[in-house]
Amino acid sequence: MSSLALLFVGAVLLVNGLVLLGRVDARAAVPINLITGAGLVTAALLIAIPAGGSDRLDLFGAVGYGLFGVTYLTVAGGTLLRADGRALGWYCAWASATAVVLAAINLTSGDARMAWLWSAWAVLFFVFFLSGCAVGPRWDVAAGVLAISQSVTTATVPSLLMIDGAWTTVPLGWVAAAQVVGVVLAAALAVRATVPGRVSLATA
Repeated sequence: MSSLALLFVGAVLLVNGLVLLGRVDARAAVPINLITGAGLVTAALLIAIPAGGSDRLDLFGAVGYGLFGVTYLTVAGGTLLRADGRALGWYCAWASATAVVLAAINLTSGDARMAWLWSAWAVLFFVFFLSGCAVGPRWDVAAGVLAISQSVTTATVPSLLMIDGAWTTVPLGWVAAAQVVGVVLAAALAVRATVPGRVSLATA
């Protein structure tokens, strides 16, 4: 995924995370989801059509753009149609499995940092699935916190480092640690949100 696309992925993850936590109205997030989603899907098609079946890595790159692009377009469409989140949730379950494949592809092609990012996104998509399909506020809290965390650790900071040319010098352990901390924080706050007497982040 290009550095510019990754930067805007971070922006939408931040906004959607705030929506899940009840800090931003869902309808207010529709424009950024539509614009970024359309841009990512267009980028996927521009990569995939010329590549055809000739360039395996380019096609896998197009899959990555498409996963996020379709997610954002579906979020926007679901909000406008006032649909429940179950269809998006099941899409995210499929996207989570696909992200695992993309992590493995990046690892075998020698890009361990990007493999860590796709591993983190696999977890994020799975938590989105739980948020859309499971009952209870804890999964909305977990998804919101994780989306906000990953907007920084998997998108905004890596994209700016890529633009600066410093991404390949970042120690792999730092990349991995940032993702683990984000997951632990999301899990801890999700549990806290369900403890009797505590105020949920989604309703605070």
